[in-house]
Amino acid sequence: MKLSYRGLNYNDDPPTIDMMEEAGGLYRGCPWQIRYPRHVPVAQPSHSLKYRGVPYLSHTKTESQVADSTPANAPTAVTSIKKTGGVSNRKLEKAMMMQEVEKIHRANICRNLERRMNIAQAKGDRKLMNLLQQECQDLACALF
Repeated sequence: MKLSYRGLNYNDDPPTIDMMEEAGGLYRGCPWQIRYPRHVPVAQPSHSLKYRGVPYLSHTKTESQVADSTPANAPTAVTSIKKTGGVSNRKLEKAMMMQEVEKIHRANICRNLERRMNIAQAKGDRKLMNLLQQECQDLACALF
């Protein structure tokens, strides 16, 4: 098929997918068909990536593939859990990840609180400074 984009001509040959049809049923007296590909396309390769220091995979994989391709910088406890597999190990892994997320979240809150305290101190706002110190004590941040 010949196409044009901003004055440039090019040929496009879309891939053909062999579709199968099955009778789906009747809807208000009219028959309808279910269409699905005859051959399932091959999944794209997964890449180990990192966002803000947290490793993740670009595409999901099956359990056996994930166990074989754990990142080298992953914690050893998580790596051993992934290799053993099992329902209880997945729950333990999830609990460990939640604890790690909670620590990171608390650290981010304390860092944000410290930044707000520095701004309040620079402005000379005593009332806001007292409120922020109370919040710091409530959160048990080790800022002062």
